[in-house]
Amino acid sequence: MQSYKKGRRWEWKVKKQWEKEGFLVYRSAGSKGAADLIAIKDGQVWLIQVQVNRKPPQQKIQRLVDEALTYGAFPVVVVWDSKKRQLDTILLSGDDT
Repeated sequence: MQSYKKGRRWEWKVKKQWEKEGFLVYRSAGSKGAADLIAIKDGQVWLIQVQVNRKPPQQKIQRLVDEALTYGAFPVVVVWDSKKRQLDTILLSGDDT
């Protein structure tokens, strides 16, 4: 349960950060989908997977990229690195699978 709470907290932080940058952001609460957040700005859609302390496994990345390609969205992974105390944002492409 502690891991879920930490993940949820970071999803909300990333959501607020993207909203400050002018995106409309929806959180996919409790879903088992490829994206934790869906962000929209200027007619473009971004599917965002939020992770804490590690990049997601290859299978999860593949699913995110596949869904993004299917719907014309941009796949993004945001990783909170607690050692560096920073967020790393990774824009994926079809080559990242």
